[in-house]
Amino acid sequence: MSLSMTTAEVARFLNGRLIGRDDTVISGLAKIEEAGPHDLSFVANVKYVRYLETTQAGAVLVAPGARETSRTLIEVADPYVDFLRLLELFNPRKPWLEVGVHPTAVVAPDAMIGAGVTVGAFSYIGARSRIGAGSVVYPNTVIAADVTVGEQCEIHSRVSVREGVRLGNRVVLQDGAVIGSDGFGFAPSGEGYRKVPQLGTVVIEDDVEIGANTTIDRATLGETVIGSGTKLDNQIQVAHNVTIGSHTVIAAQTGVSGSTKIGSYCRFGGQIGVVGHIEIGDHVQVAARAGVGHDVLAGEVVAGSPSRPHSLWRRIEASLTRLPELFKRVRALEASVYGDQDKDKADS
Repeated sequence: MSLSMTTAEVARFLNGRLIGRDDTVISGLAKIEEAGPHDLSFVANVKYVRYLETTQAGAVLVAPGARETSRTLIEVADPYVDFLRLLELFNPRKPWLEVGVHPTAVVAPDAMIGAGVTVGAFSYIGARSRIGAGSVVYPNTVIAADVTVGEQCEIHSRVSVREGVRLGNRVVLQDGAVIGSDGFGFAPSGEGYRKVPQLGTVVIEDDVEIGANTTIDRATLGETVIGSGTKLDNQIQVAHNVTIGSHTVIAAQTGVSGSTKIGSYCRFGGQIGVVGHIEIGDHVQVAARAGVGHDVLAGEVVAGSPSRPHSLWRRIEASLTRLPELFKRVRALEASVYGDQDKDKADS
């Protein structure tokens, strides 16, 4: 059954301030440049303010103090977050698996399956593992022995959760993630390399989401830890004994080397490389494609490879565009000093 609300009802739901018509029926949500007369949209970026005059949306969520327009507006503290709330309201998730264990799934006799758990086709639940109430294990997933999965978790297809890993509540593992694979530990020996036993585990705390094909290695000894509320994008590598704090976000194709500690509320762009055995403080921001090779103090913003304070990196990057002109000037100065007859000396 589709949902519809009047603009007055939407404003009450969001505890917002309605400016304009209170009886417009909202039956959908859309981008501001594509919205129709019964759609609600939002403006959270100044680049989209211009659409307030041209949009056909029935109403638009805006921050307080938005410019005047003939459109119906609903002022809220955070238009983007409140738009997400409406997305969830208008588009509730529809499970496509039936609750229960599929006949083709293999569940060890001593595994503990909580109330309302779903285990999809061709999945495997290992010995002594525990799956918390309301969790969903999608088809073709492997949960090894002695794994703890909390309540209301989502473990999507082709995920591998290795032995002894512990997941908190409401953890989401997207397709193809590998949690608890062996860390990259090899000791040089006379005939090559000797594998270092990886005897630790991975601990993922509550409300963490791990992206598709991301790998988190078990600790050599002890724990690799992902703190509560942290979100990791697709194709990220987290090495053995790494600790990532709470509510940190890391974008795709980033690699974090072993035994590094990353603080809470950090923000990492994509394709970042982080060396091992360093500490990165809380509230740090790292720009995309940076190479972090040293400790970073809390609150710093860094960029570049090797990483530098962001303001310094910007000056360096700006100067690079002037190098051809600077080179010409230097050659002209050399010619004026050495003369054309001593050009070879200038070139040296």
